[in-house]
Amino acid sequence: MFTRLLFWLLPLMLVLPASNTRAANSGTPSGSKLYIESSLDNANPWVGQQVRLTYTLFFSGTAPQIEDKSQPEHPGIWAREITPENYIDSSPVSKNGALFRKAIIKQLRLAPLQSGKLTVTGYRLRCLVPQQGEASLDSRNDVETIVTAPPATLQARALPKPAPADFSGAVGHFTLAVSPANSTIHAGEPLNLSVTISGKGNLDATPPLTVLLPEGIQREASATPPDTVAAKGSTSSVSTTMTLVASKEGAFRFVPVKFIAFDPESGRYETVASNAIAIRVTAGLAATPQPPPAAAMPLRDDAKAPDASNGPLIALMSAAVLALIFGLHIRYTKRHKRAGTANKTRDEAKPSRPAATPAPATSAKTDGKSPQSLRNELYEALKKTGIGNPAGLTSNELGKLMREKRVKAQTIAEVMALLSGIDHALYALGEASPEKLEAMNRNAARIMASLSSGKQQ
Repeated sequence: MFTRLLFWLLPLMLVLPASNTRAANSGTPSGSKLYIESSLDNANPWVGQQVRLTYTLFFSGTAPQIEDKSQPEHPGIWAREITPENYIDSSPVSKNGALFRKAIIKQLRLAPLQSGKLTVTGYRLRCLVPQQGEASLDSRNDVETIVTAPPATLQARALPKPAPADFSGAVGHFTLAVSPANSTIHAGEPLNLSVTISGKGNLDATPPLTVLLPEGIQREASATPPDTVAAKGSTSSVSTTMTLVASKEGAFRFVPVKFIAFDPESGRYETVASNAIAIRVTAGLAATPQPPPAAAMPLRDDAKAPDASNGPLIALMSAAVLALIFGLHIRYTKRHKRAGTANKTRDEAKPSRPAATPAPATSAKTDGKSPQSLRNELYEALKKTGIGNPAGLTSNELGKLMREKRVKAQTIAEVMALLSGIDHALYALGEASPEKLEAMNRNAARIMASLSSGKQQ
């Protein structure tokens, strides 16, 4: 199925200057009114170096209607078509004293995969030329013409030897930029690092990168997201993401990635290093301490198991102890009854007085949740509002995200105050009073209810 590239090229299209080319071939005599020219911006590239092949249609008179008849053949050459939106309109040009118009109808990005003479051939167009010399929507009387593009020949040069051991295979002039998602993280938390390579060259995918990380920061062994490749004109770019994890606290400044590419302009292998980044790693979130599991005490070497022959003696001693306890209990009960009878007699002898209302008892401790449990539940409530990792955010970052989620300003202030109170209860000297913990529990319940209700500004 043929792909329609260009419909009607009108003679009054915007006039643009013709592009300069280093190598051009035309397979049609100059006296023809319709022919194609093949041109390369570099006919002598290095292996892997990107070049551009342009097919230009020359015509005189009425613009023809055209479509692809066949695609170019390019053994030993990587090729990728540039989108038609990048083509220029037709413009007037003089050829051998005759006036023509020209239009770029197809462009390809090429990269030789091997050295030597390589050729792109076989591109043909089907052209419908109006018989009356005027453009018309009715093409039944148009004259059909097949136009073949001349071959485009590359003389590819082999890369210098020996190549560095870490050579990535990329050929071109590139820059490498990295950007961390956050500048401050907690120990043990993941950190996404965006990596972008851009420049003039062939970047069909991210070249192999050398990762340079300081002690205490590792690359997480996880699935790598798909590469994002973009090409515009002679430049290309590719982006990917890697995940880092810090295992210890501290301030780190380092250049995380680099790769080696061959620069065609200098003819040398060059190291392309990224920009340096600064990361501050703080202590991980404190976990609620758990009591150690009970373990059986091992018997000492000098401890001996009870002898079975001592069984009757042990039973007799146990019975004596039980009898002593029972006797003491009966004696205490009798004494308590006598004392109660005496007190009752004295109370009856005294004049009666109104009974005072007893003061309400104050609980020595609250049944509420611990500060650590409150903080964990508050983080879960924040996650339900759409905030992915509240535990790894600073106060400013958390407040900004809550405002973006349209959380009420009063609720934001209450969340910040609660987190500050929880930190004080966890890390300040001494223990928080039961009254303070009870108030903290009430505030936390009210704030989480407000977050879960979905009330927004």
